Amino acid sequence: MKRQQFVKEYARWLEQGTGVVFVGAGLSRQAGYPDWHALLKEIAAELQIDLDQEHDLAGVAQWYINKSGRQRTRIAQTIKESFPDKSEVPQAQRILARLPLRNIWTTNYDKLLERAWELQRRSLDVKSITSDLSVSSPWADTTLYKMHGSADHPAEVVIATDDYELYRKTRAGFLQVLNGHLIAQHCLFLGFSFSDPNIGHLLAIIRESMGEHTAQHYAIIRKPQKGDGKDADKHWGYAVARHNHWVDDLQRYGINCVEIDDYAEIDSILSELEAAVARRSVFVAGSYPDDLRDEGRIRVEQIATRVGQLLGERKLRLVSGFGLTVGSAVIAGVLSRLYAEGVPSLDRSLYLRPFPQTPPEGFEAAVFHRRYREDMMQQAGVCIFVGGVRQGASGAEIAQGVIDEYEIAKGLGKVIVPVAATGGAATEIWKRLDTDGGGKIARLPDAVFGRLGDVNASIEDACSAILSAIDSACGKP
Repeated sequence: MKRQQFVKEYARWLEQGTGVVFVGAGLSRQAGYPDWHALLKEIAAELQIDLDQEHDLAGVAQWYINKSGRQRTRIAQTIKESFPDKSEVPQAQRILARLPLRNIWTTNYDKLLERAWELQRRSLDVKSITSDLSVSSPWADTTLYKMHGSADHPAEVVIATDDYELYRKTRAGFLQVLNGHLIAQHCLFLGFSFSDPNIGHLLAIIRESMGEHTAQHYAIIRKPQKGDGKDADKHWGYAVARHNHWVDDLQRYGINCVEIDDYAEIDSILSELEAAVARRSVFVAGSYPDDLRDEGRIRVEQIATRVGQLLGERKLRLVSGFGLTVGSAVIAGVLSRLYAEGVPSLDRSLYLRPFPQTPPEGFEAAVFHRRYREDMMQQAGVCIFVGGVRQGASGAEIAQGVIDEYEIAKGLGKVIVPVAATGGAATEIWKRLDTDGGGKIARLPDAVFGRLGDVNASIEDACSAILSAIDSACGKP
């Protein structure tokens, strides 16, 4: 499957709330964590087993438990020591934490996903043992299912043959939830290979859950790597043939594969996916004093309303901090289109975060305001600036808060759409961008960026330029 096609398809599933990600050990290697082979290396040596020849790693763990009088103490200690919380959270996990995922699964024991969600200030409901399944966290952004346990409970992880054979009895609840997700949602498998001891177990679950019509699933798989030595070509040829047969066989499970040459490509693919999802959401910034009833206010209000209508027509989600005048106008514009359709989906179409004028107790105002803006603006891929005027001591002046939002948008790499015809901060932002590099910095075609800079544009022409910018950034319907 072509990478561009995958990004387009999976971004749609995420937007619709039906995307699920399944994380394997390959995604934790960038943090320096061991894979199964490295985890069991010392234990295998004590058993006089060569892991280059023995591929049943669950069997190796079982043999050690048998030899230890059915005790799991050494294995539990090895797991606890092998996954410290000090490692840097890899980029892939950080991106996943920013995606609109309701559910995520993993066979990994480490806590990289938990830490990634914490870094993004998002709530994660973790299910690592069966009893966790009966208690829900209603305010969680995402639910994480650690179907093989966690390093927090090393004595209860799934690692040996007994654990796999008795899984249906000891962890039946996880299977029930997973079956439901595999049937109704679209799963993306990351960090798995055909040599992964967990893959056969997962594929069997998928096969059992499949009916006549199954959901489409996806996997990002690394191609075999050529080694060194005199027999390298021979071994590589065999690995390629086996890999190709395996990729073809995954079609039986409804899994489309995106093949990559290096694990580092996963980061870039996920970045493209994040950008594609974000482009379906547009942050509209700006303000105009309520008590100013002049021509400027009428102009700002009419353009903001039209922006909202354009977002509604394009089925794009509005992200708004509810700035004075601009916030209510753009929301009214979106709602006018949603209600015209008869069945408005407000949750999917509006992400509203009214900006608090007073920071919470214990927070410095400047720090809180920046954090609040960053969290809100992370939700969008496009930022439109309309007006941006506040009432100062000597009259109307540029709203510094809107300038701050511009700086954040630039730092986050967002598409920036300043409507200079609305005055205030929007005009100032266009001038700054024009000085710094124009359309290149704004991530817009130069011609479109130039049209946005016409301070004398009619309302109709200004809205036409905004529409061109939206279509350039988000794609035409």
